[in-house]
Amino acid sequence: MPGLSEEALMNFVQPLFLAGLLAAALPILIHLFNRRKAVTRPFPALRLLKESNERTARSVKVRQRVLLALRVLAIAALAIALAKPFVLSQSGLTAEERMPTAVAIVVEDGLAMGHGDWMEDATARADTLIEDLRPWDQVALLRSSGPGESERLTEDHSEVARQLRDVRASTSPGDLGEAITRASTLLASSQLPNRRLIVVGALTEGSFETAPADLEIAHPLEILSVRENPERPTPNLAITAVSYQQQSSARESAWTITATIANFGDEDVDAVQAQLKVGDSVVGGQRVSVAAGQESNVEFVHRLSDPTLTAAQVDLVDADPLEGDNTWHFFIRPREQVRALLINGSPSNIPYDDELFFLTRALRPGVASESAISPTTGAPDRLERDDLSTFDVVVLANVSRLSADQATRLKAFVEQGGGLLIAMGDQVDPETYNNQLGELLPRPLRGLKRLAERDDPDAPVKITRLGPARRQHPIFRVFNLPGGGAMQSVQVYSYMLLNPAPSGQQTTLALSFQDNAPALLERQVGQGRVLLWTTSLDRDWTDFPVRTAYLPVVRRALSHLARRAGSSSDTQRVVGKDFEVEVGDLVNERAIVTGPDASRQVVEPVDGMVTLSAETPGPHLFFADEESEGGLIAGLSFAANLDRRASRLTPLAPGVIEGWQLDEEGRPIAESAPGQQRRVNLWSGLLFFVTMALLLESVLGARRSVLVQVGRRLLRGRPADA
Repeated sequence: MPGLSEEALMNFVQPLFLAGLLAAALPILIHLFNRRKAVTRPFPALRLLKESNERTARSVKVRQRVLLALRVLAIAALAIALAKPFVLSQSGLTAEERMPTAVAIVVEDGLAMGHGDWMEDATARADTLIEDLRPWDQVALLRSSGPGESERLTEDHSEVARQLRDVRASTSPGDLGEAITRASTLLASSQLPNRRLIVVGALTEGSFETAPADLEIAHPLEILSVRENPERPTPNLAITAVSYQQQSSARESAWTITATIANFGDEDVDAVQAQLKVGDSVVGGQRVSVAAGQESNVEFVHRLSDPTLTAAQVDLVDADPLEGDNTWHFFIRPREQVRALLINGSPSNIPYDDELFFLTRALRPGVASESAISPTTGAPDRLERDDLSTFDVVVLANVSRLSADQATRLKAFVEQGGGLLIAMGDQVDPETYNNQLGELLPRPLRGLKRLAERDDPDAPVKITRLGPARRQHPIFRVFNLPGGGAMQSVQVYSYMLLNPAPSGQQTTLALSFQDNAPALLERQVGQGRVLLWTTSLDRDWTDFPVRTAYLPVVRRALSHLARRAGSSSDTQRVVGKDFEVEVGDLVNERAIVTGPDASRQVVEPVDGMVTLSAETPGPHLFFADEESEGGLIAGLSFAANLDRRASRLTPLAPGVIEGWQLDEEGRPIAESAPGQQRRVNLWSGLLFFVTMALLLESVLGARRSVLVQVGRRLLRGRPADA
């Protein structure tokens, strides 16, 4: 019948009446019983009459078969009609015929929806859905960014429409999968016979916090995608990280800033503009190209005019319609001084005989000096008592031996980024050093080579001198300082011989003696560096401490070893996620955090910890107790950035959405519940067919002469029996 779906199945209200189909066999039985076998009798006079009767008999036989078929079909149709057959169908279903419906509309409003006009398109489609609802339908609006002000089914459609008008793309990726699950649970609690779960959005991989394939949805989904091409990744660039490193001392304030740019699309992007902004000023810009699905780095070099805590950001200019991930905020945190712990292996009450006398004077030339290196001196036991993480460099000056715990702490300090300078002297035992510090030494120690005593009159012909330095090494790269040319005149009376480095161990020779023996070697250990000075730092084995080159060399050596201020220790803060900050005794009563949008958080510490959050990207200043310059804590101030999970605008893998439509046993969820269909009755049509069949049977069963006579009377307008 017209209006029925192809998959409609016939049902019966009174199936017992189908037993009446047996009566359809009666006309057949009667027809068979009434058949008479003709007897052949030859009669020549009736030959012509026989031929005429045979022609008439064939005509009668056809009519009798038609009558038989009509009688059988009429009886069968009557039996089926009495059983009241019907089918369920959605075709032709009008709003008035539908049962009340519970509708859950899930609108994706994560960061990805800020792409172009996706958010406007999604809200327009959702608004159309609300307008098409009937007064007795219930509707609920759910957002992927999290539960809204009211997530419940209601017949107040105007209130839901008002909520929809307030929906904007959020600053977090959201979790579309969790929102769909909430909607399915909400529909399961409804008492209405019809249920619809509609999802409006982009449905990208980045909009799901958990694996989309793991979702279990109890209701069929209706997907309304706002993507231009739901099967291809939408082109998108994003800054995924920014690192920075101080190149020199705080006074010089030169910085290298490296930004990582990812291409999440399937097409190469050429010559996009990246720029560095410090404070309110754009200070640098470069063009960068990124291959499809790859990352590229762009590097800026900037010199700070004021070496204090400075807010900065890297931007991609007009890169793509999703602007939220084209900016990365960060703080540049200069370090005012290099903190050095000097371990004295041969202390003396006589200043000139003390192992560290010349070194401390070189690092702190005068009382009024504002040196960028702050030395702290002490005995070897300070390696156990002090927190080494508070220092940038440790110097072992003629230290005889270390305990196992001291050696372990020193190794961990270097591996975590600290610098270590090991200087030789008459207290050093090569075998002990090789055993205790073998994992740190650039090369194993062999033994002392004594060339001459300082007071030996033949010393000038026995000693060696410092040879040319490797000018490309950072310590000597710009060695045009006063005294630099006098390095080759430095006299060396004794030095430590070294064994070859173990196989696979990389060392760098920075300076040699004129007899080609190593004077200064460097080794990278973990994230830190180790320098080995094979002669002494005092005047016992060399006259270097009284030469003009001594001060610039040792200062540049310690600066080279020092952990530069950089982003390696920065903790990423993500917008929309709570995090804890350890404040210790820095905060007495309250902590105040101000954001870039003039937002203000005031929290009280609990056991030395405060819990904070960032609602907008950008720099956040941390104040202790009072919001003033004196209360600002630079070390706890932070920059918050958007979660880059939303930058992946890749569509869901094929089959994921189809997998949501399977029940626990892997069977497809029904496309529509019974309440979403209407019942189409078929028995009225069958009764009409019975009536027409009986009428036709009466016509075919009458004699032709009678039919002709009735026809003539009807044409003349007179009754047939007049």
